[in-house]
Amino acid sequence: MRISPARDPNAALNRALGGLLALCLLPCAAYEFANTGEFTADAALNARLGLRQGYDINFGYGALPEFAALGQTTGETERTDLEVALRPSVTASYKLPKDELYGGLLVVGATTTLDGELSGQFARAGDRILNTDSAYVGWRHGVFDLSYGAQPFHLGDGFVVGDGNFNQGHDNGQYWIGAFEAWRNTAVLKINTAPLRADVFWLRTDQDLGDARVAGINLENSDVEPWGRVSTSYFEIFDDEGGVGNAGMQVWSLRGGDLHLPSLPQAKLYVEFVQEFGRSERSGIENAADAWYVEPTYQFAAWPWAPRFYYRYARYSGDEATSADNEEYRGLFFTLGKRDWDTWYQGEINGEFFLFNENQITQMLKVKAYPNAKCAVVAMVYHHALEEPQYFGLPTTSTAWSDEVNLEFEFYPNERLYGMAVIAWGTPNAAAKQLFGNDDQVVLGLFLSYTLN
Repeated sequence: MRISPARDPNAALNRALGGLLALCLLPCAAYEFANTGEFTADAALNARLGLRQGYDINFGYGALPEFAALGQTTGETERTDLEVALRPSVTASYKLPKDELYGGLLVVGATTTLDGELSGQFARAGDRILNTDSAYVGWRHGVFDLSYGAQPFHLGDGFVVGDGNFNQGHDNGQYWIGAFEAWRNTAVLKINTAPLRADVFWLRTDQDLGDARVAGINLENSDVEPWGRVSTSYFEIFDDEGGVGNAGMQVWSLRGGDLHLPSLPQAKLYVEFVQEFGRSERSGIENAADAWYVEPTYQFAAWPWAPRFYYRYARYSGDEATSADNEEYRGLFFTLGKRDWDTWYQGEINGEFFLFNENQITQMLKVKAYPNAKCAVVAMVYHHALEEPQYFGLPTTSTAWSDEVNLEFEFYPNERLYGMAVIAWGTPNAAAKQLFGNDDQVVLGLFLSYTLN
């Protein structure tokens, strides 16, 4: 029987894959459309595609009908999710004798189709958006760099301040491919002095993160070559119009990234400690939460494929039932891709659908090897547990959550194309079985990103 394109369930997938393939085959020409010496302007187009297939969704419980709808299910235990985004952008700069003026604009068109986001919580089939992501202007003079508007901004590897979007379908058209990266609005002053530099920032999130305003300062060493980078930051959250309940919170953090001895560059250490305190404006309850992680890594450069080994222990405090304070650490504004593909989405199953860096203890073993300069193979094993016996306020009789294995293949044949294929397997433990299902969950995924510039 012949199926018409309008009713073919694979038509959307075929069109999306074909369009991205056509982009990949275009010649890699520069798109600088203006250059007078003092004035330059460039254009770029980034295309993203994410395709996932899920089996025994939510550990066999089935997809949820909406966000956080525990106790309800659509009955779908298998789903296919296709997310596509186009991100055209323009940047410009004008150089004066002692100053530079600059600006940028990035627009996102994104949609989710087929069955919708796998867990059922974050994006539905048919969600779509056309909106600006970045729109900013800036001024540089000597050590000063002042910018205003919607733009990306992060601290360290995005453990606590990564981006201002949670990328849910109703606001952002998609979830998994992270098409929106900028804060809704910013004012950032970078002071690039030596040996210390500073960032003074005012940020605003999207509605998914409470439409919160964030004001703070970051201090760090300027030269990262000899030892790595050490940073400390402080910020306060206010005007939380979305009712998330973070307004009034104050946050202090100390972090180290790429720490190493000059004589032993193959051994590195990543570490961060965060305290959340201050009284919640909504509830009047005092925050008394903390989170930290330590991640040593070592590369055997002389071995075949030069594998790098990682171990990470990450702990996020949970709210204690016997205390009047709030010990529940909020994951706040963590993000992906600042250090590796999914550094702070910890696992393609648990990190994407269940655990969001809150009331959580996660251990990770990871090996990343490089068959050649254009690809990498990755194996990750996660052990997830709850820090306190509750799941977003719902009591559990155990803290044992899940074990998970991710196998990935990354390919980057040129500077424009990045791809990642993954298979993830998650096994629920006692606490997860109490709230969801008893079955092992499997996710197959493919992510492609191509940039013309």
